[in-house]
Amino acid sequence: MTPSHLHWIVLGTLILTVGCAKQQYGECSPPNEELQILFKAKSGLHPFSHSFCIVCNPSLEEGEYMEWAGEMGANMSPDMDTPCLYVYGSSEIGLDNGYESLAQCQSAVCDGGATYADFVSSRNGNIDLTPIIGPAEEE
Repeated sequence: MTPSHLHWIVLGTLILTVGCAKQQYGECSPPNEELQILFKAKSGLHPFSHSFCIVCNPSLEEGEYMEWAGEMGANMSPDMDTPCLYVYGSSEIGLDNGYESLAQCQSAVCDGGATYADFVSSRNGNIDLTPIIGPAEEE
């Protein structure tokens, strides 16, 4: 590999790393204060990137995850290993393409209007759930 090729590889890696979106956090007020919000904006440098809006309920025990998912209107999966769900925008609230800010995400979750679908796996490499639910337990 020539030095110029190495230069472009290092530069490309640096650009992709710098372009990573940071996670933001929020929470609902009573009576839903147990709900924690995580938002990660779309990366402007990655053409296939999208934002993430996630709600977690860290007050739940592992055996309660599936029932909670059902109560929230999400898919109930016996594979749920976190108390976290993806939150999707909808045309009903004018967000067909997802959330653009923590404030939008938090409002949808805390004030109603959010659509929930799948649980967020602890093995998801795009999201770090540790600040909300703590480190994953070893299997």
